[in-house]
Order: sequence, then C-alpha cells, then structure tokens
Amino acid sequence: MEKTALFSVLNDWNFWDKDFPNLIARMDYQQMIEEFSASNEILLLKGVRRSGKSSLLINHMKHLHQKGIKKEELLYINFEDPRLHPELSTNLLEQIQEVYKEFVNNETKPYLFLDEIQNLHLWEKWVLMQYELNKAYIFITGSSSKLLSKEFGTALSGRYLSINVYPLSFKEYLNFKNIDLPTKSTFITNRIHYKIAFNSYIVEGGFPMVTLMTENLQKQEIMMYYDTIILKDIVARYNLKNYDNVKKVALYMMSNIGKPINLNNIRIALNLSYELVEKYYEYLKDTYLFFEIFQFDYSLKKQFSGKKKIYCIDNGMMSNTAFRISEDYGRYMENLVFVELIRRNVEIFYHQKSKECDFILKDQTQISEAIQVCRSLINETTKEREINGLLEAMKIYQLSKGLILTEDEEETIIIKEKTITILPLWKWLLA
Repeated sequence: MEKTALFSVLNDWNFWDKDFPNLIARMDYQQMIEEFSASNEILLLKGVRRSGKSSLLINHMKHLHQKGIKKEELLYINFEDPRLHPELSTNLLEQIQEVYKEFVNNETKPYLFLDEIQNLHLWEKWVLMQYELNKAYIFITGSSSKLLSKEFGTALSGRYLSINVYPLSFKEYLNFKNIDLPTKSTFITNRIHYKIAFNSYIVEGGFPMVTLMTENLQKQEIMMYYDTIILKDIVARYNLKNYDNVKKVALYMMSNIGKPINLNNIRIALNLSYELVEKYYEYLKDTYLFFEIFQFDYSLKKQFSGKKKIYCIDNGMMSNTAFRISEDYGRYMENLVFVELIRRNVEIFYHQKSKECDFILKDQTQISEAIQVCRSLINETTKEREINGLLEAMKIYQLSKGLILTEDEEETIIIKEKTITILPLWKWLLA
C-alpha cells in the first residue's frame, strides 16, 4: 500500500489530532489492564466479538494520555478495516511501522495496540521480535480461542499476560443503564428497580453496544454479530463452502442449551457426517460463542467420554436465534449463571448420577460448591426434584452447604444437617 494511503487509514483510527471518545469505563477490566501492563509484558485481551475489547484498549490509551503519555506515542491498528485486508501480512506491519515513524513518531518507544490480530497470518513471530528487541509496549486483542492458546502460547510462552473479556455482567449492565449499584439498604428499597433491570438483562444479554440501543434496534444488531461470527470467524477463516451446515450446527447447539448432548446427537438430528459435525462444533467453540462443561467424574476417561452440556456466551444471542424466553425462562437463567461462573474464573462441571445438579464447582482437587437453577420452587414436584438433586451432589462431594437460584424466592432450609440457601438470581449476580 502506498505510504500516504496507509497513513490515511492509520490516522482515521488514531487520536493524534482528535479527542478520545467518551466511552463508559468497565472499572474491573480497566484496573486489571493497568496492573498487568505495569509488567511490560505483552498484554492480550481475548473474547467473543463485540464484547468490548476495542473499547477497553481505547480507554487505556486515554488513561495513558492522562498520565502524561503523548498521543503520538500511541499507535492503534484495527485489522478489521477492509482497506487493510488485501495487504494483511507481517509485511504490512513493517510498512505500518515505517509510516508511523516517518509521519508521527520516530523518537520514543511507542505503545502498540493490535486489534483483532487473528486476521493477520503469522503475526506471532513479528510480535515476538518487537518484544525481544524492546521496540514497543504491546497490547493485543483477539477473538479466536484456538489461535490464542496453542499457537500463541507456543510462540510467546512466558512473555504475555492475558485477560478474558466477557459481555457485561449484571453489575456492569446497571452501570451502562445509569442505575446505581445496591447498598445494604437499597437492596430492599429499590428491589423493584433491580428486578425490572434484570428482566431486561436476561433477554438483552450484555453486549455493550446493544445495551445502549433502543429495543427495536437490538435484535438487528445482535443478529449482525451472530452472522459476522459465523461468516468471518468460521466460513471465511477456514475457507468453508457450506455456510448453511455451519448455521444448522450452531442453531442445534443454541436450541439445546443446558441439555446433556454428544456429537452423535447432532449428527443424527442434522443428517451430517460425524467428521463434519466435530469440525463445525470445534470452530463454534473457538469463536467463544459456545462453551462446554463435562459431567464430573474422578476418572478423567469417563469424564471426557460422557455427554457434555453446552452454554452460550450471551443471552441476547439465545433470545434472537433459538427460543422464546416465555417458553423456557429457566434455561435462560441457567445460561446466565454459567456465564457468571466463567466470569468469576471457576472450574465448572455438572453432576448426574441417579439425580442431577446443574453446576458443581471445583477448587483445585476438591468440589467446593453445588448450585441448582430453577425459575420457581412453588410446585412441590419441582421443589422435591431440585432439592433432591442438590442433596445427592452435596452428599457425594461432602458439602455442608448448597445453593438454589430462583427468579424471586428467598429462604434458608436445613435438611439432614445440610444447609440449602434459596436466593433470587438477580441478587446473587449483585453479591
């Protein structure tokens, strides 16, 4: 690309001669980025598309400028820009570096922000060279778990720190909606406001931009995200010819959130080959759109050979692609609990023996917690099923306490010297 044309692209995305945008801060992430960047290691932000990684980079650039770093020392490159796509290679990075030095800054070590870098083939070696030659402070975002684990880890092992970026938590959602977080007193006095906000959150999900949109635009935006993930991160990246089959596998997975399944179930339901289903299943997980958990067993062989449960990164994706919330509110609740648990960075399984428990959490070598999720326990048959499943897990894993998350019920019950706390999901999310 000709130098002035390349500089024009860079100038469009950078803030050398314009103000930083006013983006809502996500303080937990911003503090983590500030803390990690003090190590001068490569900092990696990874997560599903549109989860807010780019905004976090821009807010950190703004923070650096407020601390005295000149705007000219900050170089942001968006590898999603279609003007760069015909040129995407490490040679492009060399050209960008030359243009930046010639037109902007050839005096100080820059802060280099590489956004959605999985679009660039063989980027790892170039980044490693920059790091080892101490040429830049490096910040990277990416939306591919495969690229950023095995391939990335091999090339840059021990030289980077990573942060998983998820869509908004319920606390962050309240902040985006200008609703104050609860105090001990407002948990009671403002209870109805938090419940109303939760009823929106469980359907809308937590993609930051979607949260700020009017309701009639939200569906259109979310479906654009969904299609982009499948088209760009799967079909285009792996040069696939059958877009429809990928969408069929995705829809099957989305329609079976929280249910034990295996790849053979998908193969039979969609009349596809096992090899094709396995490939598409892995691709969909690599985009962070879906996650899987295993049935817990002390035998790893049995654990990995058993059925898995699938969960989606965001409830907004579910509500716009699979099923209506009015028909399966409990499944939306369960998915929300799963996403909150991975956000809290715990190891998650499900329990199934003679009875079932939705989530059991592992802390190092021990099971530390058992959680059931149920919309309501008013029905006695439902209450008995949920409690008995929880008690079985508590007994097997020697737990004295268990948790049931409901839509709005709250009490503590003691059965056979075991304490079961029943809590509204919205309150647990804010705890």
